[in-house]
Amino acid sequence: MAEDTERELRARLARLTGAARTRPLIELFQILADRYWRAGPGRPAGLPALDEAIDCLTEAYGYLPPGDPMRAQVASQLGWFLGARQMAHGGPESDRQRAIGLLEEALAATNLPPMFTCIARMTLGQLYLAAVIRGFQSLDMSTLLAGADHGPARTEAERAIDCFQQVLAGDLLGTELVEGTQAMLTCAETVRDLFVGLDAGTGAGIDFEPMMRAMAVLQEVQRRMADGVEAGTMPRLPNLLGGRATAAMDPLDFPVTVLHGPEPASGGGDDPGPPRVEEPQHARRSAAPVDLAALRRALRERVAGGGDPYAALAALLRPDAPPPPAGLVDDLVGLATSVTHAAGATATATDRVVLAVALYLRGRDDADDGWGDADDDVRAAAVALSTAVDALPADPSGAVPLAVDLAGLLDSRYPEGRVGDALHDRFGPVAQALREARVQALAWSRPDGTRLLLHMDDGRFRDGRPDGALPPRVVVVGAEPLSDDDAVVSHVASARQAGELAGRVPLRVTEAPVLVVDPRGGHDEASLVRLCRRLYPRAVVLGRADGGSDGPGTPEEVRRRLDASMLHLTCGVSVTGALELAGPADLDPAAITGRTTRTATEGGLVVLPPTGDGSVPLAEAFLAAGFTGVVGWTRPVPRPVATLMLAVLHTGLVRGGLRPAAAVRSVRRWLASPDRRTPAGLAPAPMDVTGPALADPVYRSAMVYHGI
Repeated sequence: MAEDTERELRARLARLTGAARTRPLIELFQILADRYWRAGPGRPAGLPALDEAIDCLTEAYGYLPPGDPMRAQVASQLGWFLGARQMAHGGPESDRQRAIGLLEEALAATNLPPMFTCIARMTLGQLYLAAVIRGFQSLDMSTLLAGADHGPARTEAERAIDCFQQVLAGDLLGTELVEGTQAMLTCAETVRDLFVGLDAGTGAGIDFEPMMRAMAVLQEVQRRMADGVEAGTMPRLPNLLGGRATAAMDPLDFPVTVLHGPEPASGGGDDPGPPRVEEPQHARRSAAPVDLAALRRALRERVAGGGDPYAALAALLRPDAPPPPAGLVDDLVGLATSVTHAAGATATATDRVVLAVALYLRGRDDADDGWGDADDDVRAAAVALSTAVDALPADPSGAVPLAVDLAGLLDSRYPEGRVGDALHDRFGPVAQALREARVQALAWSRPDGTRLLLHMDDGRFRDGRPDGALPPRVVVVGAEPLSDDDAVVSHVASARQAGELAGRVPLRVTEAPVLVVDPRGGHDEASLVRLCRRLYPRAVVLGRADGGSDGPGTPEEVRRRLDASMLHLTCGVSVTGALELAGPADLDPAAITGRTTRTATEGGLVVLPPTGDGSVPLAEAFLAAGFTGVVGWTRPVPRPVATLMLAVLHTGLVRGGLRPAAAVRSVRRWLASPDRRTPAGLAPAPMDVTGPALADPVYRSAMVYHGI
């Protein structure tokens, strides 16, 4: 029956690719591990099963992203088996190094069950102790007494001591294992004390006899432990297959497992048997709180100093990039792993993309170093990037171009991962929504000035044209203005927001307009207000306006008008980004968000004051409140220029029948035209419109449209 199961698992694995292989790999590992156990640990006959078991678990581990509840358990088992191959079969030193890293990772997790924790600590202690003893035995007496620095060996001995003490303090072991662990602890303490004496310069007076006795006792105990394994009295392999539920538990709810060994023979009641350890010599270290913000700052600093981290990472990914500075990639892997571990379920798409880049770089740069783990890093990078895919449409940063570039590199090295397909699939609903809104491309700016485009016709990512020209209708992620006067351009905070806004129905701007006019004074635009009254005869007017108003323009009055088809705001914006209204009182963006009396699919247009300051937070607040779009500003514009620009905008919206994004383009074109004329109905003109001053590119890129 077991053979049938194994054949079925191998057949399934032959058909599967990527993370779908994880569970069958772990199931096959269990079968191979049991086969190795039955052959006898340390016996040559079991080595093929051990080698294949390690291969299975190595691949499965690569599919488990940081934060997955199974990752720590798999890491502990993989570390245990690598350690067994190194110690019992004379495996390479790389097995020991990999095992130590995996076991340290497993023990750093908070969700490792007690049984796994006990075995991981015991194995880790043995790996440290074995290396120290081998190093000790390889030195002759003259070398030992020559004054060499034994600090690294002493550190490993102290780490082994700590592991064995915590194993004994856990009180999970039967008598046989307690005796063996105590012997290993004694040996580690003896070695540590010996090196302390040597480093203190007292080598001539050191008695090596305790060391010899400790090693002799250790060898005898290890022989008896090996006999216990063959007799079936020592702990067998914990089951990984049912471990996901346990791994997700609170540690206080873990089931307790006790390892039983043969009880000591009674000596007539007077022999108490081997003593048990009542108290650890060192209390278990409490986990220090992790400062996630500090970790992210450290990672950004290591990536780019004070520069743009996305630009720095993109430069490292270029095929023609020079080799990175020594130690940089390993530092990035360590810091990025620490960030994702500390963040857990709150890790952002950027956190995971940066980790994926770091792992890919390590796999790429270590491809020929002889360690054989480069493919593991590439697979791990693919897994890390795959875990970021779901969150990338909502990412407001520069992570999407970096992720797309990395996906292309990963698919060329590891096509089974199909990360690129996963990315395109995740952005598919956004592409569909924007295609129905007649948008041709969604664009992201890269640090080098080029652009990444998601084309709506096929839902595929491609680089923008080398000359920078855009499709006729494009939506840009981010607030960076584009100077293309041919394209109709609008801006969104993220791809997900673009998809959401594409589903909203814009109201006719003339249906229920509201003009908020100079509620505190000091922002009088009389000629523009007169033009707007003619363009919007049904408008509700709030504030201080010639011809009277419908209210003073308090925050509460403005909040009641969040169902406006067009809300024009002529007021100040405070240093905190709030609208300065009548009262005097401010309307903070937080008080705007979520207030609307219309259906979720209908929304109007907002035109913000031309101050530049606070434009993006205000735009996001009004969009969240249900508006379909917001005309904002990237920088302050002189009042006469702004008056002309707004007059052209409103004229295009009403008399030209333009959609808001097209109306903003008409403003850019008007500014660039040498034949510009004062907008009809704007009298008196605030300035001469025929001179070259209005053609300044600073003005042409100042007005932007947030929305679809």
